[in-house]
Amino acid sequence: MPKMTYALLIHERQYREIYARMRAERLLWAAWPDMAEAEWTAEEFCQRLGREEMYVLGGYIDGEPAGVLLLWPVAGRSLCAEVGLTAFRRHFRQARELARGALLHASGELALSAIIGRVAAPNRHVLRLLGSLGFAELGRVPGMIWYAARKRFVDGVLVMATPKSIRNSLEA
Repeated sequence: MPKMTYALLIHERQYREIYARMRAERLLWAAWPDMAEAEWTAEEFCQRLGREEMYVLGGYIDGEPAGVLLLWPVAGRSLCAEVGLTAFRRHFRQARELARGALLHASGELALSAIIGRVAAPNRHVLRLLGSLGFAELGRVPGMIWYAARKRFVDGVLVMATPKSIRNSLEA
C-alpha cells in the first residue's frame, strides 16, 4: 500500500513547481475553472496561493508530489473554508484516498467545522469524487460559474462536508 503524507507549502518556489506541473498536465482549470488555461501566468498563480488567508497543502505518495489541496476562509474569520482539490494525472487512481487524507489533515490543523465547494455542474466526475468523500449537495445555482472551458456560464453546485462526514466516508 502506498504511503501518503502531507506538508504545508509556503514558499513561492513551491507554488511555481505546482504551477509548472498543473500547466504541463493541463490541470489549471481544476483550481479555478473560471479562468482559461491561457489566462494563467505563474505570477498570478503564485500571488493567489501566497495570500495570507490561503492554506496550501501538498499531498505526496511514497514521497512523490501527487496533488494539492487549497483552502481559504468562506468569509473573514471563519471555521468554514472553501476547497480546491487537484490530483496530478499519474495519481488519479489514488485521488480519493489522497484527498480524504488531505481534508482530514487540514480540518484538524485548522479546527474547521465545515468545508464547502463550488463545482461547475458539467464536472460530474468531480461531483462524484466529492460525494464519495462525504460532501453533500446543498443546491444548484443557475449560471453561477463562468466555465472558461466552454466559454459560457453554467450552473454551479454547492457542496459541503464536515470532518465527521469525511471520516464517515471511510466506512462507505
